[in-house]
Amino acid sequence: MTFLFWLISRLPLRWLQAAGGALGLFAARLPGRYHDRLRANFLHAFPDATPAMIDEAARSAGRMILEMPYFWSRPVIKAQLYDFDEIVWPRVEQLLEEGRGLIVLTPHLGCFEVLPQSYAVRGPVTAMFKPPSQPWLREWIAKMRSRHNMAMAPANPRGVRMLVKALKRGEAIGILPDQVPTGGEGAWAPFFGRPAYTMTLVQRLQQWSGAPLAIVAAVRLPQGAGYRAHIRVIDDMLPDDPAEAAAVINRTVEELIALAPTQYLWGYNRYKHPAGAELPPAVDARAAMPAPETTENR
Repeated sequence: MTFLFWLISRLPLRWLQAAGGALGLFAARLPGRYHDRLRANFLHAFPDATPAMIDEAARSAGRMILEMPYFWSRPVIKAQLYDFDEIVWPRVEQLLEEGRGLIVLTPHLGCFEVLPQSYAVRGPVTAMFKPPSQPWLREWIAKMRSRHNMAMAPANPRGVRMLVKALKRGEAIGILPDQVPTGGEGAWAPFFGRPAYTMTLVQRLQQWSGAPLAIVAAVRLPQGAGYRAHIRVIDDMLPDDPAEAAAVINRTVEELIALAPTQYLWGYNRYKHPAGAELPPAVDARAAMPAPETTENR
């Protein structure tokens, strides 16, 4: 598998994105649960989305998959990166100067793989990932994604301890905020007006450390032209109530998704009800939640 990833990674990024786009569209056109979920989630969030936009969202999911070998197997990033070193990472370093570490959230938008690797050139980062159940696959993924200054923390108690230690050292940590947690480790909060089970780990880490919170995304540019980074900084501490804190995070993620709606992973089962979680609220609470105060890179 390592050799296959290495072989795929030798291809130009433009070719991989073109092939991934074709495979993504083919998978989404097949009748079934994935097809229905991608279409339903996208239209729920953006009711005016056209069939062409839905097809482009399917292509984006395929591109996201084939970008993995490119970034996992190359020791140096060759893609063109815009506003990373000029705007986003200087803002991150400014937040780190407070000395409490930094919690960086990277949603399933655009290419999230490029973000920790790009930052690791400047400073250390510990990124959390959801480990597969097979030990060999879990170890392989951690090995493939690790770099100098970049450590991978599994989404389990050991990984949480790694995040805590990184914050104690005043370093940055990375978390996918829109990955559905296991039952008992989240709270129901609106996501595009529909209750979504959202992790409470971010709030707990911030309450413990006082670390500032930033949400970062790398939007894919056309024709393999590279990526443009965007950042939103949540200026205030998250609310004490876990559900309210999760709602603030979700609203800020929505703000970034609006920059490139077709590049979000709409086929992911974001609204699932994990075993052990309480029933979701029946009332749509989106309109009742004020938009969070954020600062942005533009």
